Amino acid sequence: MGGIGVVINPNAGGNRRKKGRRERFEKIVGDDGVVRETINLSEVGAVAEEFASREIDVLAVCGGDGSYFRTLSALVPLYDADKLPLFLPLRAGTINYIARSIGCIRGGPEQVLAHVVKSYRHGRAHDVTERDLLVVNGEYFGFVAGVGIIVNFLRLYYSQPRPSSRTAVRLLVRLALAAMVGSPIIRALFRRVEADIDCDGERVPHRLFSVILAGTVTHIALGFRPLYLANRKRGYFHLLAGPIGPFRIMRRLGRFYRGLPVDDPELYDNLAQETIVRFARPTHFMIDGDLVMPPVTTLRLGVGPRITMIRG
Repeated sequence: MGGIGVVINPNAGGNRRKKGRRERFEKIVGDDGVVRETINLSEVGAVAEEFASREIDVLAVCGGDGSYFRTLSALVPLYDADKLPLFLPLRAGTINYIARSIGCIRGGPEQVLAHVVKSYRHGRAHDVTERDLLVVNGEYFGFVAGVGIIVNFLRLYYSQPRPSSRTAVRLLVRLALAAMVGSPIIRALFRRVEADIDCDGERVPHRLFSVILAGTVTHIALGFRPLYLANRKRGYFHLLAGPIGPFRIMRRLGRFYRGLPVDDPELYDNLAQETIVRFARPTHFMIDGDLVMPPVTTLRLGVGPRITMIRG
């Protein structure tokens, strides 16, 4: 059948504020595809099976970064690696770092979708780029996974009354000020986890970690680009891991933001094809801004299939 398959996560912040999005999308797509809303994860699986049976040409997901990984995790196992549909991320979250990282055209979801549908109807080539998917524990397919600081920051962020990009900036400023006085909130944020990490057969030279971050895209929240090696070599992801403390992080924020090496002995910084993290006790992790439950004792990070993404 082909066509365009659109998934809307109605729980994403941008979609909660924009009523009637499904109807507008259906009008835009017309006879060239289908639009589905996914209230919960079980519905994501059912929609993925429908799209696979239709052999859609384009998968568009309207939600936050976590919506992308949830949908891809359901869809990718249903396809041969070389037959995945084109992927179009439509910004409807509060951070949207994946769309930013690949240079998606600006504009609201309706505007971007209409642009892509018009090109599809007229047989025009899309502006595309490719990224390897990061596969986590053999079942999750996304772009960035993390443990430590990033999980603790997300917990603080999601506990705010109205999470948004402005909320994230205010929280970051608050934490920077707290770091100067050694506030308890900073000690909680930088609480270290105990683990052994093997990266492509090499033991990472640390035992305690305030941060473990891996990804196949350069950006994370608020324009920071700590994973500057993510696009360097096909079939690899960028791994950062170490016990780096708050003062060392604060002194290097500019380098993290600009995507430059930090050259810090407390931060393992390398490309990887396979990484195994064995935690001393069950530990929470995140993928693309979503906290994944339940906690795990082992985290296996590898390179999944390469996906073609539409920028505009």
